[in-house]
Amino acid sequence: MDNALTDGIDGEDWGRLHVTRACCGAGVCRNFAPELLGEVEPAHWGAMDGDVKRRGPAVLEGTYDEGSFTGILRQPRSQADLEAARTAVAACPVHALRLKPPAARLRPGALGAPFSTWPRRVEEDVWALGHPSTGNVGATTYFIERPGGNVLVDLPKPNEAIFRFLEEHGGVRWIFLTHRDHTAHHAEFAARFPGCRRILGFADVSASGGEYSAITTDVEIQLPDRPEPMTLEGAPLTDAELAGAELAVLSQPGHTAGSMCLLYRGRFLFTGDHLAYSRRLGQIVAFRLQCWDDWERQSGSVRRLVALAEAGHLGFAWLLPGHGEWHRFEGDGGAPATAAELRRTLAWMERQAPGNLPLARFIPWVQSRTRPRTRLARAMRAISGEGPGSEAWVLPRAVRPYLPDYRPEKVAPALVRASVVATSALGAAASAVWLAARAAGAVLKRWA
Repeated sequence: MDNALTDGIDGEDWGRLHVTRACCGAGVCRNFAPELLGEVEPAHWGAMDGDVKRRGPAVLEGTYDEGSFTGILRQPRSQADLEAARTAVAACPVHALRLKPPAARLRPGALGAPFSTWPRRVEEDVWALGHPSTGNVGATTYFIERPGGNVLVDLPKPNEAIFRFLEEHGGVRWIFLTHRDHTAHHAEFAARFPGCRRILGFADVSASGGEYSAITTDVEIQLPDRPEPMTLEGAPLTDAELAGAELAVLSQPGHTAGSMCLLYRGRFLFTGDHLAYSRRLGQIVAFRLQCWDDWERQSGSVRRLVALAEAGHLGFAWLLPGHGEWHRFEGDGGAPATAAELRRTLAWMERQAPGNLPLARFIPWVQSRTRPRTRLARAMRAISGEGPGSEAWVLPRAVRPYLPDYRPEKVAPALVRASVVATSALGAAASAVWLAARAAGAVLKRWA
């Protein structure tokens, strides 16, 4: 019998989780139900991972559609599991995680809203806020509560519960925006907390905005890309000052041109979409598929972190990303242990394909999976067909293997059909222009 359907205590039903093909690799759901959710491990990824020792638990077969990045480690076994599952479902920005409710009726009101128990303290004065925003693609957001002024790291969904929590804990002095993908709602939070100062890398400031970024020309502090650490206000710090700085900004371009990390007390590293933890591999990784700017540049940024750690200036115990999984490392987060972790990350990154993935090609791929009934998705399926791997042709060659359901044999025929469609469309357009010009010439001739 399928383990996915019988994994419980004495057969008691606490609901059933399943991940659909809409899953696009954001990975935020796994932070809210880590005992229930894990990464899939397609066989063809082994060639890219090299000799990395895998330590993560295996997901259950039959709990996810082929092509999903996340699967189910075990089904809910208790009311606490069910509550975690509901929160994880609510966290998914594309609604790929589905929960079949338990057969037994629960007492009305036994389960509150999915994020009713959030924000939650990570450690010391650092909080994970919950309440993710689809405008920021469900990014996990954080709050640093400190006497010198509180810091909001990226932005959750604006609501009264979040505003009330922030006000009760002293308000917001700085809003640290890790990169352009996580800037939705910055104006709303700035209006709610007058006098706060927003921080963003200058290279990620946008005058036009778009589906995955907001207009940010009014951000008060626009930090340059520089090799040395900086204060929140942009004043340079020496490498030696980094270890003792309460708050330090590290420019880390690569995912986007203006990506930045924030180091707090040499213990918490907030990374946005630059770095995250992989339980599958047991180490820090970066998102090669979702690299908008340049992978080699991103590897160079990590190389800089390695140098800082090897020199004894950089250490952290907590890795706190916007997308992907957070992680608490063993020990005190000293520089030697941090250097060893980052060297493993860099070695893995250097094995991966160079280049980037332009958003103009990523967005159609996402929409074909998350909005299958749209005209764009139907047009893509008309070219590529149905089933696993059918959307890969729209992505650059270098990133296709990073899809869990990559099927090389489907790409070439789809590209041929796309070329035929494009050629036919161009021919039809050229013919229409020629006919219009001929008709206009005939009219002018009659008038002459």
